[in-house]
Amino acid sequence: MARKKVERTEDDIRDYPSYSIEEVADYIDVPKQTLRAWVSGYSYTTKSGKHRRPPVIKIANKRKSLLSFFNLIEAQVLAATRKRGISLYRVRRSIEYMREHLRQDRPLLTCVFDTVGQDMFVQQVEGQKFKDPLNITRHGQFAFKVVLKRYLSRIERDASGLPTLLYPMKAGGKTITIHPCISSGKPSLRKSGVMAEVIWRRKREGETATSLAKDFKTSVGEIKAAITYFAA
Repeated sequence: MARKKVERTEDDIRDYPSYSIEEVADYIDVPKQTLRAWVSGYSYTTKSGKHRRPPVIKIANKRKSLLSFFNLIEAQVLAATRKRGISLYRVRRSIEYMREHLRQDRPLLTCVFDTVGQDMFVQQVEGQKFKDPLNITRHGQFAFKVVLKRYLSRIERDASGLPTLLYPMKAGGKTITIHPCISSGKPSLRKSGVMAEVIWRRKREGETATSLAKDFKTSVGEIKAAITYFAA
């Protein structure tokens, strides 16, 4: 049976090439060399000779090395698994399993994961939840009576399971968001939609957090969150 592709309209802004590798690496808090290896693949040498690993993420515009909002989400998921100490080898195996057995063309985008130790579990596929988590690093075994700690609460999804909004990992809290239709898809304040970089630049030019909060009709706390985000 053919794989089920992510359903979206031809003009879905979430699939437009909008972000550089440097921008996405900053948003998800990983070295840009690491992200580049994920989207471009990499070569390595063993006793048997030279080998090459293919990309884990297929980016929106390979020629210009530009990623889409959907690619940003895929990178965030991959970064989260790596921060949990799961090897890239296990992640690759899990992706292959989901493509073959769950018929998900872009599993990092359409599936919701949890982890326990070195194991990865799928709790949800395209908005549909499993009764019991599916262990995809152990050939699809179901996990019973396991307390799974969710690490992808920083992604909001629509009814079909596709991502709509991201809270950048670097931001820590949920004051700063990335929404493909707000502030050109750049980090912005959740409540007002003001681009965080605009606030940071004006603060750098000498304006106070209090005056900026009054000007943008938001709280001093949100202003400070934007400044802290860019100062990190």
